[in-house]
Amino acid sequence: MQRSPVLFWALFFLIGCGFVLHPHWVYVVPALALLLLTKRKIQGLVFLAVGVAYTLVRCPSVDLQEMEGRGVFQLERIQPIASPFQRSFALKGKLLCFESNKKYFHNVPCMILQKKIPKTGTRWILEGKFICGILKLKKGATWQEVQAPFSLARWRFQNKERIRGYFHKKITDKRTGHFFASIATGDIDDRLLAMEFRKIGLGHILAISGFHFALIAAMLGGLFNLFLPQRWAYGILLGCLGSYYLFLGFSPSVLRAFLMIVLFVLGRLLHRRIDVCNLLGAALLIELALDPQVAMQIGFCLSFLATLGILVFYRPMHQMLEKLLRVRFFSEVKKMGRIDQHGYLLTSAIRKGAALNLSVHLVTLPVVLYVFHSFPMLSLAYNLVIPPFLGISMLLIPLGVLLPPLGALNAKFTAFLLQMIANPPELLHYQIFVGNMPYWLLISTVTLIGLFGLVNPVLKDGE
Repeated sequence: MQRSPVLFWALFFLIGCGFVLHPHWVYVVPALALLLLTKRKIQGLVFLAVGVAYTLVRCPSVDLQEMEGRGVFQLERIQPIASPFQRSFALKGKLLCFESNKKYFHNVPCMILQKKIPKTGTRWILEGKFICGILKLKKGATWQEVQAPFSLARWRFQNKERIRGYFHKKITDKRTGHFFASIATGDIDDRLLAMEFRKIGLGHILAISGFHFALIAAMLGGLFNLFLPQRWAYGILLGCLGSYYLFLGFSPSVLRAFLMIVLFVLGRLLHRRIDVCNLLGAALLIELALDPQVAMQIGFCLSFLATLGILVFYRPMHQMLEKLLRVRFFSEVKKMGRIDQHGYLLTSAIRKGAALNLSVHLVTLPVVLYVFHSFPMLSLAYNLVIPPFLGISMLLIPLGVLLPPLGALNAKFTAFLLQMIANPPELLHYQIFVGNMPYWLLISTVTLIGLFGLVNPVLKDGE
């Protein structure tokens, strides 16, 4: 029976972080569920206690009421925001410290919305009103620059702007140009495009995630292994992925995908047995250690849950679908006619895609309903068909830059896919709507679904 202790430690640590960031009695439910599931109860409680203590030290609680004061803002990322009327920017980072008349806090995620970016600096003393993670500056406020450590924020933004400008100039179809720019930079600069994708549950494709990193790693890994020894190929692959991560900037889903691929490659280089669940647990622990507050971010939750869903539910979902679309032996397929063989390959791809699709939706649906209060039923169909074709489009983007005729062909192919996304069949566009879901119900539901998957003997932790 395979063991995944690191995943269990990470889950206990996550519960400790969540209890501090969003105090609620419901965290007892996943804690007790994990204690019943594992024999390493003492270790689990230790990681839970460490999660609580570490988060208390790193992330002091912040009152969400409006507070007016003065603080030091550290820039980490510049993200363009496009609207029908004007282009503005979201300056994302942290308030290293902020002091009002009554309170003082530090290391709090913060965003500042600006029409123009300050010409120099990445750290400033600012005055304004802090409201739910957004610092609204006083009218006529001055940006008092202070010395800051080296930062890639401005370099990253300038290069992303060059890439955006290239695609907007080269691609005649505006929607396709915005899509290519979003995929290449990881920043969505077209609200209409984002709305069209989210309308049918494909918003995750526009955000650089494990799906994109897996495509890039597979393409580069296969290419390097053709010409280089394995160690050299893996080393160069890690260097390329590391450079791409630095270019994209910090994002919970990007960091999770990057860490899992790095740990996987290191395991192969060291000839160690690789447990993918332990890789997920290690990535989760590292990410929470770097910043415990990501535990409350929607991108982090959906990325982690989607990956966990694939790991624990893909096999049972595939076995269930085998009753509808039977798996045949190679000898049977060999005796079929050409048309039947192609039909079997198609049904096999549908079975695997449907198992993957259902595994992800089963685990992430409670979070989607809690945050967005609705779920488009077309998401099940579109997530089965569209991502593979968009994956081909993404892989052809860098090749299209080197080979313009291929780039033009890919642009037309992508424009057709985007047209399908923008105009879904309205007769089938049904949505599940829910009211405000209580937080205790969200955590309890996710725990119940996760527990059902983790009791699988392949993952169950034993002695």
